[in-house]
Amino acid sequence: MTTQPGPTPHTSQGAVDALSPTWQRRLALSGVAFAFFLVVGWLTNPVADSPHYGASDQKWTNWSHNDQSKGHISSFAMLLAAFTFLYFIAAIRSALEGAESSVRGSAYLARVAFAGGVTGIVGMTMAFVSVANASAEGASANPVVSRAVTTGTAGPFLVGAVGFATLLLAVAVLTLRGGDFARWTGVVALLGAVCFLITLLTVLNNTGNGSTLGYAFFPALLSLVIWTVATSIARYRALPT
Repeated sequence: MTTQPGPTPHTSQGAVDALSPTWQRRLALSGVAFAFFLVVGWLTNPVADSPHYGASDQKWTNWSHNDQSKGHISSFAMLLAAFTFLYFIAAIRSALEGAESSVRGSAYLARVAFAGGVTGIVGMTMAFVSVANASAEGASANPVVSRAVTTGTAGPFLVGAVGFATLLLAVAVLTLRGGDFARWTGVVALLGAVCFLITLLTVLNNTGNGSTLGYAFFPALLSLVIWTVATSIARYRALPT
């Protein structure tokens, strides 16, 4: 008596998991969408107008009233940015892992970059949305709560900075060692990683009173936007039609 062989799958697991070229190109462009939503969330975030920690309750109430609408726009834009970024970072991870033949250790650095990207977007989104919620009640907001919530966003901001610094440093190393992306994007990523790391020093330099080191966050975020758009478009062009 013989045993009949089981059905042979028509495709391998890799083929099953592979996306069509059309979808790969669409997902590659998710980085452009992320950059757009991030910029909108950044520019409309009410944290830039928030009073000093020691300001009067009336100033905090006025801030909540004046920036209520901006907070709604900022938080919604950041949630969309997080949604699109997760697809983008997955696409970039695949591209970075594919450089294994030319850059030793690329698979490991690709995993580090992916973990850093996820950590960064989670921390930053939590910070932006929390600031928006601090002014969500408008003139009815409790100034004590608004002050506490806004001040408490320093934690998620810094966690986001750690994540994005990790992402940008990993991709900078891969790119400058001969990865698939243009070398100038590696320089931009390296500068962004350094600036994000500088922002971490605010915990040692009077974070609550507006440390000057915190200004490094702006070139860091700008570097992230430039790198994301550049690599997104490069990945889109590199994929077959």
